[in-house]
Amino acid sequence: MAAVSGGGCGFVLVAGGLGERLGYSGIKVQLPTQLTTGTTYLELYIRHILALQGSGAPLPLAIMTSGDTDAQTRALLDANANFGMRAGQVTIVRQEKVACLADNDARLAADPKDPYKLLTKPHGHGDVHYLLHSSGTLDAWLESGVQWVYFMQDTNAPSLKVLPAAIGISRRNQLDVNSVCVPRMPGEAIGGLMKLTHADGRTQTANVEYNQIDALLKATVEPRGDVADPATGRSPYPGSINQLLFALGPYAAQLHKTGGTMPEFVNPKYADASKTKFKSPTRLECMMQ
Repeated sequence: MAAVSGGGCGFVLVAGGLGERLGYSGIKVQLPTQLTTGTTYLELYIRHILALQGSGAPLPLAIMTSGDTDAQTRALLDANANFGMRAGQVTIVRQEKVACLADNDARLAADPKDPYKLLTKPHGHGDVHYLLHSSGTLDAWLESGVQWVYFMQDTNAPSLKVLPAAIGISRRNQLDVNSVCVPRMPGEAIGGLMKLTHADGRTQTANVEYNQIDALLKATVEPRGDVADPATGRSPYPGSINQLLFALGPYAAQLHKTGGTMPEFVNPKYADASKTKFKSPTRLECMMQ
């Protein structure tokens, strides 16, 4: 706990999404974590951080918003006096949107509500690295003595409960990057953490998107694809929930080299098997991990 309290850990909340898919019209961090108290996710996260902080130095919180959530997030914090956090303890960085692509030839898509405007969508969670770097947030944290950075998603109430253990494991094993994972069932729609070995012998641990796991395994080490480990009944590859713990020093140094840019990709949803027409316009996006 000493590595967390005393200002030793900073927190990053990725909060660029609305709750539309959950049947909620507002921002997801304003959703209640339970019905009896109505405590919102944002309040719960801040209360937990303050409990970890105790009487020690302030533990900083950075929130990445989007054009869809920025104003509502600021209003929620203002209306509740930052839920007890001090002035300056919360930093907000806003993610911009990118133009959408209409087809395989990468024609720009017009906004269906206004043909004289381009349709835009968020660029993906990977923008958080660029924003933390370009805003000077990480350098300020480093100067204040922060040693660890913990990334959280907007609606994962138990995420902070594992932090002391994650920091302990990272310190013991001298890890620059640590991922909090969950058990995964074969075929489950959640990415899997895998150790990938290149033809030249280089290895890397990476999150593989769930819609690519089966094909990747069939093409490499498991002809049956995404199947269970007989001993556990679960996938041998744990599920990634985008809860990441970084050692701040190496992380900030790497961002100074790269400027915080992340590799981009396109993941269109096609209308049929011919793969010639999109169901809806897609976008260039980047991932956080």
